[in-house]
This record gives sequence, C-alpha cells and structure tokens, in this order.
Amino acid sequence: MDCRHHPACPGCPLLPLPYSEQLAHKQARLSAAFARYPHLPPAPAVAPARHTEAYRHRLKLPLDVRKDGVRIGLYDRSGHTVLDTPDCPVLAEGLRAALPPLLGALAGLRGLHSLDLRVTAAKGELQAVIAADEAQLPGGFGNALRKAVPGLKSVAVSRADPDHKKVMGSRPRLIAGETSLDEQIGDTRLKLHPGAFFQVDPRTAADLHATVKALVGDAKRVLDLYAGVGAYALMLAPGRDEVVMIEEVPTACASARAVAPANVKVIEGKVEDQDLSKLGPFDCVVLNPARKGSDPAALARIARVAHRVVYVSCGPETLARDLDCLAAHGLRVQQVQAIDLFPQTPEVEAVVLLERGVPLRRISVQGGNLTGPWTDDGPGEGISGALGRAQRAVVLVIGDPGEAGHTEGARWRRLGLVAGHALLRLELLDGRLIPALASLARLGHPVAGRHAPTARFFSEKAGLVRPFVHVEKANELRAPLHGDLVAALDALGADRRLIARAGGPRTEEGEEGPPPAESTVGLGRPPKASRPRPADARTPNKPMKAGKANKRR
Repeated sequence: MDCRHHPACPGCPLLPLPYSEQLAHKQARLSAAFARYPHLPPAPAVAPARHTEAYRHRLKLPLDVRKDGVRIGLYDRSGHTVLDTPDCPVLAEGLRAALPPLLGALAGLRGLHSLDLRVTAAKGELQAVIAADEAQLPGGFGNALRKAVPGLKSVAVSRADPDHKKVMGSRPRLIAGETSLDEQIGDTRLKLHPGAFFQVDPRTAADLHATVKALVGDAKRVLDLYAGVGAYALMLAPGRDEVVMIEEVPTACASARAVAPANVKVIEGKVEDQDLSKLGPFDCVVLNPARKGSDPAALARIARVAHRVVYVSCGPETLARDLDCLAAHGLRVQQVQAIDLFPQTPEVEAVVLLERGVPLRRISVQGGNLTGPWTDDGPGEGISGALGRAQRAVVLVIGDPGEAGHTEGARWRRLGLVAGHALLRLELLDGRLIPALASLARLGHPVAGRHAPTARFFSEKAGLVRPFVHVEKANELRAPLHGDLVAALDALGADRRLIARAGGPRTEEGEEGPPPAESTVGLGRPPKASRPRPADARTPNKPMKAGKANKRR
C-alpha cells in the first residue's frame, strides 16, 4: 500500500513491510504474550484480512479548525499537531468521498473537537457524530450537514471532553436524520445507533463470526459478555434456547433491542457488576472485552457459570493474562485462532476456546510449590510466587523511597525506576510480607495496583489488575517473576536488563538476572520472541495526549 502521509503519520507502523511479514510480526506479538505463561500453547499463524487497504468503515479522529480550512487526522508523533489525512488509504472509499464536502461544511465553525464517521458496507450509508460544544453550533446544523454530504443519513452531537484528553465525546444525541443505520455481517442484520461500537471492516468480520459460531458449537444457552450491538448474540440466536447479552453502553443496547428476536435477552450494565450466578449456568460464554481485557473477579464469576468459553480479543497481552486467570479457575485453553482485522498495524485479533479442566492453582516443582495471583491458595491478596515462609519479594511501589533502606521486618534495595516508580527487592527478616508492605505504604509508598488514585493508570497502561507483589523466594524455593508482572514492566517501558534483574526472562546470553535454581525445573522459560513496542510509560499525573491511542470502545 502506498501512502503519502507515511511515516509522518503514526497510524500504520507496519506499512513498509510486505504483507506476509506483517502477519509474521503479528504472530510474533501473540507468541511473546503467550510465552510469559508456560501452560499456554504456541501462537498460531495469523489468517490474512480480506482487504489490506480501504478496509476501515469507521473513523474516529480529532478536528483542527483553521482559517484555511479544517484538518482531520491522527496527532503527529509529538502528540500536539493534528495531521491532515482525509485521503488516508485505509479508509473505505465511502469515507474518503464524504470527507471533502463534510469538512467544507464544518469550515469556520467554533467549538468542534472530533468526528466519528461511519459508512455501512451493506448500503453505503453514512452516520456522523460530532464531538463539540453544542452551544456554539448554529441553528439547523444537523440538517445543513445532511444536505451538504450525499448519503449522510444520521447526524448526532456528543459532549466533547472539557480537558481535551479524550478524542471522542460522550452521550451522543441525534439532531438530524435517522435514529440508526442498517448493517450486516454475513447473514446477521444489525442496527447501528450513533456511537455504538462495531467492527471496522464488516467483510473480514464475517470470517471472525464464522470462527466464533463454529467454536460455540451446539450450545443451547449462551451468554454474550461485552456484547456491543449484539453482533455475536444475534448471530448465535437461531436454534438456541436462549442467548443473554450484557453491554454497558446504552446506544449499543438500543441497537441490539431494535432487532433482537424473542430468545435474546439484552441486559444493560457493566459485566463486572453482574451476579452471573442468577443467570447461569450456560453451555457457552462468549467473552469479547475491550483491549484492556476483563477483571479477575469477573473472570472468577464467569468460570463458575460456564462449561465452555469462547474468548475474542484484540489485545494479546491482556488476553494471555486473562487466560492465565481462567486456567486458575478450571477453564483451560483447547484451541487458538488468529485473524488480521487491522492490516498495516501491529494489532491482531485472537479467538480462544476454553473448556472445563483441572484448575491450575499451584505448580509443583522440585522443592515446593509456586502459585499464581488469581486464587486464595497462596499468600492471598493477589500475590504470586513461591509458597512457604517468604524470604524475598519483588514489589513496585508508588514514588521512590530511595536506593536502599529498611522498614518493619524488611530491608529493600531499589532495582530501578519504572515510569517514575520504584521497583524494589525486599529482604524479609521475619518472613512477614504483609506488615512490611503496610509499613512502606505508611511511608508514602503503597504498592502499585493497590493504590486507588493510580490503579486506573496501571490497569489501562500496563494491564496490571492486582498488586505488583511477587514472592521471589520462600523456604529456599525461587519463583520466576509471574507473567502478568513481566508484561506490566514491559508495557511501562522497563528495559530487558531491569526485567531480568526482577526475575523475568533473560532473553540475551549474559543478561543479568537471578540464576535459574534447581527448583524451577519444569516451569520452562519463555522462548525468545519479538518484543512488542512499549506502551506510553508516563506517570499517572502526565496523561497520554488525546489521539495518541485510539481504543476499541
């Protein structure tokens, strides 16, 4: 694909690579994520997309209104300037054709922030959501926009983020035209209300849907979580006794209810807030969370009501973490498939089948047992590592207590700084880890992942959904750093030497790190694999610039 905006535009980092190499890059990313958990299978080859350009049927981009016109595009690599890319070659032809008259109609207007524009594959109809200060828009704005842009059937206005940290607005409200658009994936007909999440390419999404349907099999009762507009629920409805879908976005629920048959029940609310025991059991649960993955408590509840799970993910790192959590609750991976929905980018979609099996709560090794953080079999409180009398632990704390020091029952040495916070190795003098952590918190250095003001930062930027505490040594048994903590350090920008010093994998010969003890035989070390590009590693009080990362929802 040729693009005159590359490389100034950061949107298609894999564009210089032949497509076969792009697919290999995506597989390597999935492999690196899975390799952090020795019980997960190898990553499969990635199935190609049907189209590698002109595939995006929706754009969500910031606007920059200037005297000489309106710019639309991603922010440049500095994060400050909106690029002007209305002819972006990954946009569907219907979007590229609509942008010149639409931007012309917006010229000179004040209070504009961003544009969410979609074109349907079914009929080529357009729907626009403008994030703006509505008070500054002229009267009759919506109808005037519809007249200026051929095929524009629906216009809505959303509330722009007053801090300009988020590209997209909230609470879209229809101001002109039709309430929803008709769309279709395979044989499934859907309604799309303004702002509702939907796959960027309905044509390749048909392959994804066929995969999900095959893995769900003949299940009679199905639960569809993070369901969006109900694309999976509606596809699976024929021939089932009941399909229950749960989605928190009101417009997506409205889209689903508009076409749901009698055997589809739509529940509006957060998955994490639901008591699934009152709804289940289910023959199969379809799990399709946003890039940040699910929540450990929600996954535990899912495991209690599901015989089988089909997990659909666009985030390999959080997918692997969640598969590790589900394994602890007795849902084990049986099959993995991968498909490319985002050509020219490192993103990859994976579909995983899990079925009931032996819970992976403890790993027996020579000299003792290791445990993950997802159950109460070990130290509890979301702590991973060696079982027994704790002698040494690795923790990430908020702020920097200094290079070395001591606290109640422990002394620490700083291994390094990660995103402005200290990665410490604690030597426990009396075997009591929890009091030592409490003492550090009283000194102003609580554990990352347990500190409420920064928990969202670490969850969204690093995939850290539990306290960053790992018992590295207990009863002379050594435990390699758990996979989710390795992934968190990597996402926060820690270099490989620091990760190795903390007990993570040593990927290069001679790299620092604790020597592999005899007691770790059988665990395996993650194989060398391409390392994904680190996410933004700024501290919580320095948020990422708007537009630098566009998430699925």
